[in-house]
Amino acid sequence: MAISDKEKREINQFAELEEVPFFRGKLVVYQPKKGFRFGIDSLLLADFLELKRGERVLEIGAGTGIISFTLLLRFPYSKIYLLEIDPMCVSAISCGISANSFEERAFLIRGDALKAPFKSGIWDVIFANPPYFKEGTGRASPKELRNLARRERTLNLDSLLETCSKLLKNGGRLYLIFTALRFAELIYKLKTFQLEPKVIRLVHSYPEERAKLVLIKAIKGAKEEVLVERPLYIYETKGGDYSEEVRKILNLSYI
Repeated sequence: MAISDKEKREINQFAELEEVPFFRGKLVVYQPKKGFRFGIDSLLLADFLELKRGERVLEIGAGTGIISFTLLLRFPYSKIYLLEIDPMCVSAISCGISANSFEERAFLIRGDALKAPFKSGIWDVIFANPPYFKEGTGRASPKELRNLARRERTLNLDSLLETCSKLLKNGGRLYLIFTALRFAELIYKLKTFQLEPKVIRLVHSYPEERAKLVLIKAIKGAKEEVLVERPLYIYETKGGDYSEEVRKILNLSYI
């Protein structure tokens, strides 16, 4: 029987993916051999998140699925919906769900975050690792997927936060990791959309350097009060090993 055009595309997309084992073989993730590849920021966000039994959880712009998959390991009672629009990433997530036997706990939805196919106010938790830089700023990557992942082309900060505010229940939680260069803008816009910052943690490459990233938890409709946690250092020293905390995160040694 002849192979359909759709099946050919799926085969070609699979051939462009590579299998990457994580956490001493506890998890398998698929990512493109070329173009966008997830970084340590995804794993830092997965470690920052907390999920409770029975919550409705959504990841916007799931990429390869690494954040959601890690959370499914950390919280074995949880179920997560993954929203992604890019065909290659959709293939990567689909492969990951199958390889890790997450079919009953991870639900892939191909769609545009700006046209999210959900009713308003139904989610307890939303999380995202959104593009860090505005379109036209900095040096663009020759790889289009990397530009989409790191630059606001199809999804900017305003539209993301407005969408999250609409989708979250009152009292629902939003978790993000974002560039520290836009920290003030992030706080202002979170509050604009009734998403009150409640927990903040700055991420530094080294103890002696300025913060590069910020982890943030916001709650829809909450009162003003924020907890600023101790800094997270990725490396112990310049040119040295990962910090003890990051080594634990990368090994997922606490499960």
